[in-house]
Amino acid sequence: MAYLQPEWRLIYRRELSGYFNTPIGYVFAVASLFVNFLFFFLGFADLVPAFWESGRASVEGYMTLLPVTFIFLVPAITMRIWSEEYKSGTIETLVALPLRDVDIVAAKFLAAWSYVSLLVLASVPLALFIWLFGENFDPGSTFTMYVGSILMAGAYVSTGMLLSSFTREQIVAFILTFFASVFMFAINYFVISQHLPPSWAPVLGFFSHSYHYETFARGVIDLGDLFYYVSFILFMLAINVWFLRRKR
Repeated sequence: MAYLQPEWRLIYRRELSGYFNTPIGYVFAVASLFVNFLFFFLGFADLVPAFWESGRASVEGYMTLLPVTFIFLVPAITMRIWSEEYKSGTIETLVALPLRDVDIVAAKFLAAWSYVSLLVLASVPLALFIWLFGENFDPGSTFTMYVGSILMAGAYVSTGMLLSSFTREQIVAFILTFFASVFMFAINYFVISQHLPPSWAPVLGFFSHSYHYETFARGVIDLGDLFYYVSFILFMLAINVWFLRRKR
């Protein structure tokens, strides 16, 4: 953060508080947690077996649900980041502040990422409960799953934030981010189901957020997957900075 000017914190605090100063932020939080906990215990299609039937003391099922959750949650969170600024005209005030474009983009991204990360970490009490009362719980593997989930959330948020800068209409930003998220999720499905030529699988799999999350879900922090998430986020933010400069 030393690269950023100190004033970026003002925008960060404003953006982050915006998620909690309105009922919508709490509605998103409660709804996503309720749905995830419900499907974790009862099961979700063939993706996640019911916790009581899995015979495993693990939150892996909950973490497996997160990519699906992000498909709906992230577009709803990021659709307003830039669209609202452009439509209300506050973008003029924002860019007039003594801040560089990179500071503004970073502050907005970190605020949205922090909010989604808090929702991910809200399941920590569940993990602690399973650890205390379950058998053969693996805290190391659980930790890596949380790391991978937060990184994956950052990748989705950076995409949604960029797409929000393309339009003044929040609903359009939502739709764009939703389909982009579905695409990122569907790539992994096609790779796993072997519906593609073998030579295509590694190439397409590389561009799937869920594909890179799988090593984290197995309890391994792979430097290649770590590099993918970090570089993807930075690339999306760099495009966002460039696009903001063009909008000035």
